[in-house]
Amino acid sequence: MGTLSTTKGFSVQKTTNVNSMHRIVFGTAALSKAENPIGMLDAAYEKGVRRFDLARTYGMGESERIFGKWLESRNIDPATIDIITKGGIGMDRYGDADRPLLTEQSLKDEVDLSLNTLKLEKVDLYMYHRDDQRLGIEKFVDWINDIVASGKIKRWGVSNWSFDRFKAAHDYAVENNLVPPSANSPQFSLAAPCCDVWPTTYSISQPQHEMEIQWYADNGVELLCWEVLAKGFMAKEDLWQQNEVDPSTFHAPVVKGSDEWRLQRIQRAYCNPENYRRRELAIELASKSNLKLAQIAMLYPLAKGKHISVIFGSSKASHIDEMVALQHLNIDESAMALFLGDRHPQSRRQKRVVPFMPEFVIENSSNNVQAIDSESTRRMKTQSAETNRYRSVPAFTVKSDN
Repeated sequence: MGTLSTTKGFSVQKTTNVNSMHRIVFGTAALSKAENPIGMLDAAYEKGVRRFDLARTYGMGESERIFGKWLESRNIDPATIDIITKGGIGMDRYGDADRPLLTEQSLKDEVDLSLNTLKLEKVDLYMYHRDDQRLGIEKFVDWINDIVASGKIKRWGVSNWSFDRFKAAHDYAVENNLVPPSANSPQFSLAAPCCDVWPTTYSISQPQHEMEIQWYADNGVELLCWEVLAKGFMAKEDLWQQNEVDPSTFHAPVVKGSDEWRLQRIQRAYCNPENYRRRELAIELASKSNLKLAQIAMLYPLAKGKHISVIFGSSKASHIDEMVALQHLNIDESAMALFLGDRHPQSRRQKRVVPFMPEFVIENSSNNVQAIDSESTRRMKTQSAETNRYRSVPAFTVKSDN
């Protein structure tokens, strides 16, 4: 095993195929805006990417249309790639909680429309793009199971569902001998948002979600993580410098869907002192390791568990090379601990990396990470130990390469 950084206890390790390419997913949210979208898909495929994330609302249907055209024009066998698409919200671009209520028939119509647009008979994974708490989880599970039985989708999942709603759907499916959801797609990044980035979305970036992440691992559920680069905050070192961002504008009235609205939501979520600290640390680690900031940011969720995949979008072929290289890289435990504010990771290093014991809490929703007292830590560890007694799937372990 090679070490890219010579700084002890703060490094990126190079290990062949430590991250499966299956966990590095090409995102198509902005595909329709690319100068040469077909060329970008060609580049991704030629560089070894075999998994693609789509949605009915991406480009208001354009991403699926372009992807279907690419598949057909390149004569690519769908069986050789893994296709994900999402739907169930009509053409709602912003996750409006008051959108028209989903029905069983409208869901079937959306699935058929996606398949026809993609020129496919079936997709590998179909996901509800948003939750809708006006509907009971039983309807979501029953409806999608009928579509699974039809052979149009191999497996199903959800995007932006809370842990409680996901677990309820999973439990209902198991108890009724139905196919349970096998994937959830939350926001997860090194830059932890201190509020919802977009309407009706769900993030697991904050430390209090560690137990949820472990539950997903124990139950064989994949986490397909979006906005890992925090809309560029964790890709461009000088983007939105701290002294240039004015928090007083974070709640100013703006037109929904406008560029001002988007920028306001992004900065309100990501531009805070803790995330600037994490970015500076990531910049330092990237410099020591001869990597890009974006690579460090993408490695962060990958290092949290083998059940975690990352979605990346790109407008340049060189960026694809950087993402493909992630399959051979891993952030060491000490660096991971330092990102979370632990200044003495060596004294607490354990062989078991997952779960990473949450020793921090968020105070006043400000993303101000603070150490909790030892009694609270003891209670959480006791709770974790009790949970482990009933787990049927062993937690992931890390074996030394030395």
